[in-house]
Amino acid sequence: MKHRNILCFFSAAVLLAALSQCTPSHPGQGEIPVDKARAIEHVIPIEEARALRQGFLAGRKELQSKLPGNYLDSAFNIPEGETFNRHAIAAILNAKGAEGLRIYMGKDEKGQVRMVLLPVDSSGTDILTTLVSREKAANVPGVQPARAAGSIQAMESGQRCPPLCKAKL
Repeated sequence: MKHRNILCFFSAAVLLAALSQCTPSHPGQGEIPVDKARAIEHVIPIEEARALRQGFLAGRKELQSKLPGNYLDSAFNIPEGETFNRHAIAAILNAKGAEGLRIYMGKDEKGQVRMVLLPVDSSGTDILTTLVSREKAANVPGVQPARAAGSIQAMESGQRCPPLCKAKL
């Protein structure tokens, strides 16, 4: 009976500790500091953004019509865009020496074109570094923690649009 009471107490303590970690907190959800003079170099009117997007969609459709069968979609499944959360972008911009980010186009094993994001320094050179530390893995006595193959990382796995988009552009 004594062991059962200890087990019940221990289980309740673990459950309480686990649930106390579930309280949502959103540090850093405020405004990110911006140098408006540097940002303005990249600002375009929404009409121009729409025209660029429509030009891309029209060009993709025209290219598909000139290729045999469904080659473009089967060989290069190109999305209209991808969405990355603010934490992925913040991790890139928080890399030591980061002055911006570069977006590379990649192709995954399913033939889908994916966007790969890396931080760049003030001279436009890719910064190859650890973006998100994996040190918060579970610590189980006697078991080595899992580690990534290397410590250099990039961002990918954005939500492809379509199907996951609510575009207004």
